[in-house]
Amino acid sequence: MNEIENRKDLSESITEFNTEDLDGEIVGGISIYELTDKDGEIYRIIAEVGQPNQSPANYEFYFKNDSLTFAKIVEFNETGTDTILNSEYYYDGIELIKQIDKKKEKMDAKTVRQVSEFYLVYGKETTE
Repeated sequence: MNEIENRKDLSESITEFNTEDLDGEIVGGISIYELTDKDGEIYRIIAEVGQPNQSPANYEFYFKNDSLTFAKIVEFNETGTDTILNSEYYYDGIELIKQIDKKKEKMDAKTVRQVSEFYLVYGKETTE
């Protein structure tokens, strides 16, 4: 992960979606940060999600050749002051190698992979 963060040939793009209430007030949204190379290959996606009536969450996914290698999922309590879920997932292909849960709550590794695939497909569509 550090080797990807330290690469100078990768560029980051940000896409933001706002959620508005009936009065037009912004009450939440999603920010997606994609780290890609000049050919559009995605190395990292970070999604910060804050929606009404949901706990704020940060999803961090690292890819190698479109295959998930690492994910970190952090969900916060409704006030955003403490984590209720804080887990790391290490993958080799579709196989989970290691899962580290720092809180009692955890997300199923298969669900994490599915969420990462959603963001990867979305990211590929935006880089084309």
